[in-house]
Amino acid sequence: SGFAEGKTGTSILSPSMKCQRVADGLVVNGSKKPCSLSASMDFLTASAIVPSKSGDGNELALVIIAADSPGIERKPFWNTQILAGAESEEVILNEVFVPEEFIFYMGKPEDLGSVMARAFLWFELFVSASYLGAASALVERVIAKRKGTPGERALIAMELEGAMAGLEAIAHSMMLGWTSETEIAQALFVRYSVQRAIERAVQTSAELMGGMAFISSGEIAYLLAASRALAFHPPSRVSMASYLDDYLAGGALVMP
Repeated sequence: SGFAEGKTGTSILSPSMKCQRVADGLVVNGSKKPCSLSASMDFLTASAIVPSKSGDGNELALVIIAADSPGIERKPFWNTQILAGAESEEVILNEVFVPEEFIFYMGKPEDLGSVMARAFLWFELFVSASYLGAASALVERVIAKRKGTPGERALIAMELEGAMAGLEAIAHSMMLGWTSETEIAQALFVRYSVQRAIERAVQTSAELMGGMAFISSGEIAYLLAASRALAFHPPSRVSMASYLDDYLAGGALVMP
């Protein structure tokens, strides 16, 4: 997966990779970071702004590149032990040719009705569920060890069960098809509510497990840190706050 470019404050809907149209495809230059499964991938799927085939300016596209293509280089980027197994390193593309049949055009990046916006929401759903699973692993330890009071254990379970119910509702709505930006906004609201539920549940769980559990094993600290990384996935709650506020006041939903 190559959408992020490791530049703080920029939108993944506005990639900076350079694309030049040539006969039968594109020549791509630039880098993606962090790029998940960079060492294990068979194909790199990357977002890019490309010249429109119609000649009407530029548009967003998904380019699919074989991992062994000439011009691909990998460099270390992920400098923390947390989630290091995701192989999220930098992938550099230098004069990499992409055949036309491996380019999927998605339209203007600001168009929320585009395929890009819908694919982006699937990502939000999957990534939220993944981090919810990490948080659940910590909560399960609290319940198995019977730490805290019955009320405290029930409370952290309520946080995660409610979060999962919200994600399942969004998944069900997506299966039925999207009709407006209302559903997209709802998906973002659910993602951020899941994020906050994880924060509350893991903080309480770590406290209930106690200092000796934290000291005697790296599991508690790892799950505490790993589950909180959902906050770093785009679009962040901070970056979307003003746009969601405008939407709630009756404005159009904008993706930064």
